[in-house]
Amino acid sequence: MSTDPAWFYESNGERVGPVSADEILTHHRNGRIREETLVWRDGLGNWIPFSASELASAGPPQVPARPPLPAAGPPPMHAGITPFVPRAAALRPGFQPQLRSSFGRAWTLLTANFWPIVGCFTLTTLILSVASQFFIPIFFLTYPLMAGLYWYLLGKVRGHTATVEMLFEGFRRQFGPLAIVNLIIVGISMVAMIVLMIVIAAGGVFMAGGLSALEGNIENPAAFTALFGGFFILIFLFSLPLMILNLVGTFASILILDCDLQAKESMSLAWVAIRPFLFKFLIFMVATAFLSMAGAVVFFIGMLVTGAWASAALVYLYEDAFGDDRPA
Repeated sequence: MSTDPAWFYESNGERVGPVSADEILTHHRNGRIREETLVWRDGLGNWIPFSASELASAGPPQVPARPPLPAAGPPPMHAGITPFVPRAAALRPGFQPQLRSSFGRAWTLLTANFWPIVGCFTLTTLILSVASQFFIPIFFLTYPLMAGLYWYLLGKVRGHTATVEMLFEGFRRQFGPLAIVNLIIVGISMVAMIVLMIVIAAGGVFMAGGLSALEGNIENPAAFTALFGGFFILIFLFSLPLMILNLVGTFASILILDCDLQAKESMSLAWVAIRPFLFKFLIFMVATAFLSMAGAVVFFIGMLVTGAWASAALVYLYEDAFGDDRPA
């Protein structure tokens, strides 16, 4: 009979075992057990991630043999005990943003977890709405809170246990880098808005002169369409770079929580992923804006559903860009 200790591992919140060390290694090689999966053997005080066990440095598995049962069984599994193990920050080779697939998978995830996801999105939206009334908190609290929402959704996407407490992950760890990203994105956006207001003021003066010139043709709808249409097109084009900037900040905030990066390297890596596909990502951002407007039409509450849907689609884009290549 084998003298190797019996091992147990966690799967969807349940303990599985006893199995041999070779079986654990086999499951790790085929992706069933990941670096952050909890494992336990007799002699350990509590569950630990696979990456922290001696098996992480073991050689290739041999033919598995059924180990003897340990004298004392493993400690009970508790929801939310999974320790955080940072992932390697690397762009997946051959990444191509698949917009339709992202929205499709996000809708499937949303319908399967409707109330938890919409509830978490609603809670985040309410907190941000209250914080925005004080103005100053938007400079350093928005991204830590939104990063928590994306962290929760990422747990759902990866099939991990996701709880409401994850919404505040950005305040429990990595608050500094998230606040720096927040300050950079909001600061640049505020400067851009000031420039836009100056352009609007100058445009107002120009339009006043134009209206005076058109006073004799005030009934001409084509003249007014050209004047006001050109003005709104200018505003739309001005907002496109800000959309990309906010997307870079969003990807960077998820990278900070997922891979323990600092603000500069997370934004740099996010830009590397987005830059080759600017047009596709702009389409994605415009689509999410239209979703928000469509949700506002449906008694305004529809924004909570469309916003949750768009947020999940964005997380799927992140997972496609920076996720693990191993099979789930």
